[in-house]
Amino acid sequence: MPSTQNHLPGDPRKWVRDLEAIWQARDGARAAQGFTEDAVQIWGSDQRQSGPELLARPAKWFAYAKDLQITKQYIAHTDDCIVAAWNSVYTSPETGKKVRERGIEYFLFRNGKIREQHVWQHSWNDGEVRSGAEFSTD
Repeated sequence: MPSTQNHLPGDPRKWVRDLEAIWQARDGARAAQGFTEDAVQIWGSDQRQSGPELLARPAKWFAYAKDLQITKQYIAHTDDCIVAAWNSVYTSPETGKKVRERGIEYFLFRNGKIREQHVWQHSWNDGEVRSGAEFSTD
């Protein structure tokens, strides 16, 4: 149930554009800003990060995906939630292959700061998508 108070950080569409610019610049310090002290990120099979690990995550990702190219798209918002999608490509330092990703995430806010981030994504190596498949279990 939505809260009766607006907790968002200003204009949700601009917030997503600003987030995209931070990620395009691969700015780990700025990407880590804006979280509450008790913020948590949840992805995959209920994997979670919070505290210093959560704040260090963007810089670690940018160090791993050195040539990351990413776009983010505003999807929707409520009084305490912003939903965005993204497309990205980077070179895996382990395989040297281009990796493409599509994802969706939603952010729950408290007093203008992120208190929860939920993330889902699909990744594949460039050129390795089976054509004609009716569905994927990846």
